[in-house]
Amino acid sequence: MKWIVGTLLVLNLAVAGLFMGRSHWPQAASDQHAPMNVDRLSLHSQSAPASKDVPPTRVAVAEALCVEWRGLNRVEFTQVREQLKALVGQQVMSFTEVPLNTRHWVIFPPLPSPPSAVAKLNELAAAGVQDAFVVKDGSWRNAISLGLYANDEAARRRVREVEDKGVLGTRVELQPRQGTDFYFVIRSEDPDALKNLGGIKQAYPNSQQSRVACPSNA
Repeated sequence: MKWIVGTLLVLNLAVAGLFMGRSHWPQAASDQHAPMNVDRLSLHSQSAPASKDVPPTRVAVAEALCVEWRGLNRVEFTQVREQLKALVGQQVMSFTEVPLNTRHWVIFPPLPSPPSAVAKLNELAAAGVQDAFVVKDGSWRNAISLGLYANDEAARRRVREVEDKGVLGTRVELQPRQGTDFYFVIRSEDPDALKNLGGIKQAYPNSQQSRVACPSNA
């Protein structure tokens, strides 16, 4: 009987020790981490800004196309001018009238008023510049004309001459010769707009249309 009592005593002590030490056990792994707060998650892959290294999208610019229309006599030229004006009102198109024969005009640009133009002319005369006069009317009113020349070389020689006398700021402008004929340069970024020119040309069989590189001032 004594050994039975001893065994029971040992078992009771073991159970007591088990419950007393439970408070010192390490917590389960799932208790060591705070719960995931789903409301605060940020999906960076969906809202990340575009990389600064990506080049901006380039907007394509339509290339300008030009057609020369030559060989019109003066009556035809006037008629075609009116037809082109009507087309410009309907299409994305522009045109210029280019003289067949030109001269090179050396001028000092227009002054603000007639008195200031006269004062400038007197300055030129005092500097020894001869053969100059004030333009009285037209788009170059109050400019100082320094001569018309047959070619660019002669005009540039005149510019150097007046510069040697201390006069700076002169320009060379192309001007149509008196009585010259003209031709058209028609410009558009829309190829379909230029196709309409072929239909108009049928009434002028002696004229010629040709595709050309657009002049910088067309």
